[in-house]
Amino acid sequence: MGEENRDLIRLAGEYADKDIDLYELLGVDALTAKEDIHRAWRKRSVKYHPDKARENFDAEKWELLEKARDVLSEDNARAVYDAASQAKLLRKQEREAMDKERKKFADDLEARENAAKTVREERQQKDREMLQKERERLAEQQRMHDDEARRQAEAAQEVEDLAEARRRLKEKKDDRARRRQAKESMKATFGSTSKPSGPANGIINVPGDYIADLGVNKQYWELVCDKLRAVQAVRNLQKKDTPAEVLQEAERVVQEVRHKIHEAEVRYERETATT
Repeated sequence: MGEENRDLIRLAGEYADKDIDLYELLGVDALTAKEDIHRAWRKRSVKYHPDKARENFDAEKWELLEKARDVLSEDNARAVYDAASQAKLLRKQEREAMDKERKKFADDLEARENAAKTVREERQQKDREMLQKERERLAEQQRMHDDEARRQAEAAQEVEDLAEARRRLKEKKDDRARRRQAKESMKATFGSTSKPSGPANGIINVPGDYIADLGVNKQYWELVCDKLRAVQAVRNLQKKDTPAEVLQEAERVVQEVRHKIHEAEVRYERETATT
């Protein structure tokens, strides 16, 4: 194999690695016969020829057209170029297939993750809704419990108030009964207030400055004043809701003063009878 053939084979590999499509450059395809390569080159190189292009002449383009002609015209170089191009195309297709597979895998993985995320979010939303409903149910249950407790407390308070009212009413009735009984008892003991029983005070004409030896150093007129004050006190108490024991004590004071007046009159009458 000559030096020129080795150079063409090396160039064929380099062009294949660089993805330079020599067939497209010459306007042919892989099935074009070797003898037609030169005709395609002549036809394509016309517009790139120095005489034709003049100041627009592209030396690199012109050289590449010549190398494409030489590589595709030499059987070994063309075979190396076709094999390398086909191998690179296969690698490219494999990479694309792998990329598609990886992309499909990534898309599937993302789709599964999104579906799982959606399911998880829906489950969390349902859990939140159930939790909110449970909170509302417990709040309503607590409200009903509080209302029932308040009603029971109000009912118990009403019962207690009613019992207290009945107790006070009974106390008033009992107190009125005791006062009525006390009055009846005093009437039975002392007679009516219009016709009092006991000493007939004032029947004997006793001097006002007379002092009877009764254990108290008072003149007769002072005893009469004590009786009047005691009687007035009883009358004042009878006009009020006075407890029976207080009224009885006031009546006892009246009776005690009347008794002292009676003793003073009896003593004065005895003393004047002997003189």
